[in-house]
Formats: sequence, C-alpha cells, structure tokens
Amino acid sequence: MAIKSYFQGKKGIVFWANVVIMALLVVGLPIGGFFALNSYTHHGEKIEVPNVKGLNMKDAISMLEDAGFEVVISDSVDCQDVKPGCVHEQTPRPGSEVKSGRMIYLITRYEGEPRVELPPLVGHHTYREAKQILKNLGFQLTPDELVDGQPEGLLVAVYQRGRMLITGDLVPKNYPLTIHVGAGVVDTLVVDSVAGDDYYVDEESDF
Repeated sequence: MAIKSYFQGKKGIVFWANVVIMALLVVGLPIGGFFALNSYTHHGEKIEVPNVKGLNMKDAISMLEDAGFEVVISDSVDCQDVKPGCVHEQTPRPGSEVKSGRMIYLITRYEGEPRVELPPLVGHHTYREAKQILKNLGFQLTPDELVDGQPEGLLVAVYQRGRMLITGDLVPKNYPLTIHVGAGVVDTLVVDSVAGDDYYVDEESDF
C-alpha cells in the first residue's frame, strides 16, 4: 500500500524520468559491476605461454610482453644447454594456458664471465696438487672447509657459492672456490662397562 500511495498524485515528465533513471541504476549497477570485474580479472581468458627457452633475453622479454605477460628474471645459473645470456628455464612452462598479465619467471645462463672447465681433481689428485692446479688456473681460494670423519688431508670436494663442482663444469672465475678437505678420523676402541655393555671412547682419553 505504501508504494501505491507514493505514486498517487504523481505525474509529469520529470517525475517519471526520475523513476526510470532509478530503475536503471538499481538494475544496471550490479550488471555493470559484474562485467567490469570480469574484465579486470580477465575471467575466462586464457593465453598460451610461448616457448622462449634458448632465446637471448632481449628477444624473450619482447615476445612475452607482446603476448601480454610481465617478465621477472629470477636467477642466473651455470649451465651448458644454452648460450650465455640466453633463457635456460621458464615458469610457467611453455604451452601452459594462463591469464594475461601473469608473471613469467626466467632463469638465464651467466653472461660475460670468464669461465674455465674444471679438470679432474677429486680422486685424481692430492689436496696439495688440486690446490696448486686451481691457483694456476687463476682461481681465488677461500679458507679450506674441514670435513670431519674423513682422513686428514684427503681432497673431498670443491665448492663454489655453495654448489659442489664436478669435472667438466664451466666455472666462472669471478667467484672464489672452497676446497673441502678431510679433518681426520677420531680413533676409538671398545671398552666393557661394569654392566657389560659396550661403548666407545677416545683412545687418547685418560679413562
């Protein structure tokens, strides 16, 4: 009854124009908001991620940005499957279907750093020989890392920036190497306790 009484006596073009405008606002705003949200979030839109592996960074970034993506270079690694300065890996992987505007993370190969192929060291040379070979190749060395439980003076491994190197690695000379060398094995002997159980003690102990 309240709505009916409201309209009683109401007439004129201005009044009814206002009624129509209000009705359009009530119906149109939710519908407009729905379509605007879909447009903003790219609802239902899928774009295939192009394959940029092996491309140089300039071409890779240009291709991805032209396709509607944003690009982040997340890391640079030492690898041999691509040329220096080219894309080694990408995430999401090539062929994935994602929304436009998505971040594409690229891992590249080091560029512009002098590199040396690591010769056979562990198992082929003594600690002192390996140390001299690395110095002759022009590497800087950090203080040795001692490895417990390995024979004293044994060449255990060679590391760079926390990564263990293997024969044949192309190693950048801009970063120092760390030689891991045995610290020595503690000699132990078995002693019978009062209860008859066995336990281990240092041979040099005053026990």
